[in-house]
Formats: sequence, C-alpha cells, structure tokens
Amino acid sequence: MSELIKLSDLQAATEQNRDNFLKTDLALCFTFADLVKTECGMGDWEAAQSVLEKAEAGCATIERFLPEVENADQRNEIAQKLAELRARLNSERRRFDP
Repeated sequence: MSELIKLSDLQAATEQNRDNFLKTDLALCFTFADLVKTECGMGDWEAAQSVLEKAEAGCATIERFLPEVENADQRNEIAQKLAELRARLNSERRRFDP
C-alpha cells in the first residue's frame, strides 16, 4: 500500500512540476516578446530576430507538453495564455516579413 501512496505522490509532484515549467516558460516567452519590441525599437534587427526565434521555440515546447496537463482548468489557462503569446509573436513576426 505504501508503494501506491508513493506512486500517487510522485505523479502529483510530476504534474505540479510540469505545470510550473509551462507557466515559467510562458512568462519567459512573454519577456522575449517584450525584448523583440525593444530590440526593433533600437534598430537591432538581428538581435530581435534571434529573440523572436527563442520565443517561438518556447511556444513549440509548451505546445508539445500542454496535452499532458491533466487538470483541465490549468490546461485551459495555459492554452489561453499561449494563444495570446502566439498572437503577439505573429504580430512581431510581421516586422520581419515583407
């Protein structure tokens, strides 16, 4: 019985760690989006492009792990923020596309 308790504790901890990771990665990607805007404003297009690519890679990572979030409320919250981030990054991407 104690093995089952340990397993359930481990599963709960894993779920909490995944949730924390995704939310932290989202926050970092939003910071990258802010930095893209700043770099563009300073005329450093190469740095802006590099930061944008990092933010887009972060989005891809979040999209990859999002389906594994078991709690529907948390999954929906992260998905909503991810959609907001994706819209912002698409807007920033337009600065580079002709």
